[in-house]
Amino acid sequence: MNENKGKFTREAAQNFLALEPEMQAERLADYIWTISDGSCRTIFLEAANSIIAFDTFGTPGRARAYKKKVAECIPEKEIKTVIYSHDHLDHSGFAADLSADAEIIADEMCAKVIKLRQAEGQSMPTKILSGAKNEMSIDGLEFTLLNPGPTHGSGNMSAWFADAGVLFSSDTILANAKYGFVPDYHICNFVKFMRGFLELEWQTFVPGRYEITDRAGFSRGCDYFEAVQLEAQNAFAEFVPIWAFEPMKGYVMNKLAERFGDLDGFEDHVGQTAIRIVHHYLMGGWGLEDTPEPSVLLANEVQL
Repeated sequence: MNENKGKFTREAAQNFLALEPEMQAERLADYIWTISDGSCRTIFLEAANSIIAFDTFGTPGRARAYKKKVAECIPEKEIKTVIYSHDHLDHSGFAADLSADAEIIADEMCAKVIKLRQAEGQSMPTKILSGAKNEMSIDGLEFTLLNPGPTHGSGNMSAWFADAGVLFSSDTILANAKYGFVPDYHICNFVKFMRGFLELEWQTFVPGRYEITDRAGFSRGCDYFEAVQLEAQNAFAEFVPIWAFEPMKGYVMNKLAERFGDLDGFEDHVGQTAIRIVHHYLMGGWGLEDTPEPSVLLANEVQL
């Protein structure tokens, strides 16, 4: 089989793209399921006559494995809607392999990036949303899609299920420290927007990776990220060689181990996180997402 390559350019990637890993799924509420390949995680919903799937797992093979697991859990219904949480290929890359005829919903910023990127196999959204809050009613289910502002990726959308007390927000806060390099967190506004979710009523938090957590775990994840930001700034004051991995790793580990050393992945990832964050302060940001008006990105340049 000749798989869609996304942004890969070598045929050697075909085995990776074709792999269909074992998926684990569990029901979180009457109509909400979560599914994981051991690293990435998302949700799917059982509607009246169809399935609403969030994201795609980012390779053709993983998208097919996702589809098969959904059919195993709910054999009598098909995926008719796919919702992109953000633009990254590892979460929204190959919707046609998941469901070729599904309606694809995305934020307008996400859609603009996808249109310009032209990655092989990444399907264009067919329904475009805008604004910070969209109340959805799809095939008998009602829920809320939220875009708080730049947090991760482009056009990031989180899903809030008020009746079930569940919040899904892909690749943002984790219950561990394992998302080390964070190259795609928009640091300037990240924690502020994440803490805004604590104003909503929910008990269960589903991240885009690893294990599920609760409000306390989510809040601690915010605390951890803020703590690394603080120590990254202190590194300047203490003349740590911020460009070198080992000194930065040693510095932040010494500062944060007592509070956060129990987090899974802390020792292996906190140094990478600190290197990423320290250069945010050194350079002043990474793009328009770090400006007071990040919405101007592609605002009038791309027509959908």
